[in-house]
Amino acid sequence: MELNTKNFGIIHYNEEDVIYFEEGIPGFEELHNFLIIGDEEEDMPFKWLQSIDNPDIAFVVIDPRVFKPDYTFEIDEELKNFLAVEDVNHLLIFVIVVIPEKIEEMTANLKAPIIINAENNRGVQIILDNDKYLIKHPILEELKNAYSHA
Repeated sequence: MELNTKNFGIIHYNEEDVIYFEEGIPGFEELHNFLIIGDEEEDMPFKWLQSIDNPDIAFVVIDPRVFKPDYTFEIDEELKNFLAVEDVNHLLIFVIVVIPEKIEEMTANLKAPIIINAENNRGVQIILDNDKYLIKHPILEELKNAYSHA
């Protein structure tokens, strides 16, 4: 299959690459089908969560543990059931990144992680019910530190 996107032009994908968000993404509830775009071989922590339903919509995402190794939250039974999780080790965790004109003001939404079950490609974005993480967590310095120690 192919998709003509705003940011990447025409991309080719297989049905098994599609990640299904039953509830959509908060603020984009009408969008249910996405692709993760990004090369595992590249040394780039950022990926794109590209909407198939609206090819003009794509979110920059990152695994928060790249820059914040102690990032954790509880995955309760309700969430496990919703995503049909058999093994939590198959869960992918991403957060949405905002990259403004001044790159030093780049932030990640640690309060609302995106969780994807890699076994069945079901995804959901949840909002954590605690004050431990920020919606606009500055990440540039932490990224620099993570890569200087890699």
